[in-house]
Amino acid sequence: MIANITGWTGINLDNNLQLSITKDTLTGQRIKRMSVEERARDTEGQLINEVHPDYPFLLKLDVQYFVLEGSVKVRYEWKDGDEFQDEHKETYKSVVVANSPEFTQSTFVEGSGYMQGISSMGTEATDWKDNPVLYEPHCSISEITIQEDNTRLFCPMQYNKGWTFKKADVLPNTSITATKDGDICYIFFAQDCEVDGAAVAKDKVKKLTSNSVSIKNVSSKLCRLVKIYK
Repeated sequence: MIANITGWTGINLDNNLQLSITKDTLTGQRIKRMSVEERARDTEGQLINEVHPDYPFLLKLDVQYFVLEGSVKVRYEWKDGDEFQDEHKETYKSVVVANSPEFTQSTFVEGSGYMQGISSMGTEATDWKDNPVLYEPHCSISEITIQEDNTRLFCPMQYNKGWTFKKADVLPNTSITATKDGDICYIFFAQDCEVDGAAVAKDKVKKLTSNSVSIKNVSSKLCRLVKIYK
């Protein structure tokens, strides 16, 4: 593993999940996994390998990430013996890239044994939706590289399987309704907000106990909200 992204801040959610947020990142900093054995593991030490129901060469992301500000380059490389090979690239693009407006198709580059593209924070408001980048190639090497200084990443680390993540983007001085899903439900706030009139600071998490709340973005930036529930 190669990792030189510094300034991570951790948030523990009742020992259910560990959240990590980057701070003061620099262009060129990266996290690079060098083998399949370096994929994330659950609390029992087992690799988190959830195979796509139709394509055995795609795995569900073991560590989901959300761009909060800025952009990152995402690169995958495979070698002989990996499940994912060159003939699977078109399927990957149809499953992932085609459904992900953040994974800018104009930046997508591919060649023998690799492919890469840029994932950026959007500019428009969106309602609650699934993270479109749910699967990745089942291959040896993956890399995320910071493309802009002060890019901010949010990474929920799944200690146990079964958590669902949704996101929404809220323009400044506008509001959105968040309903409680599952038995345990949290909301992460990428910018300063108000929840039913009460202030919630940037990079904080609120546990939902009521059926729904109104969230207003009181910052000057587009605010990404991440709902985490089980």
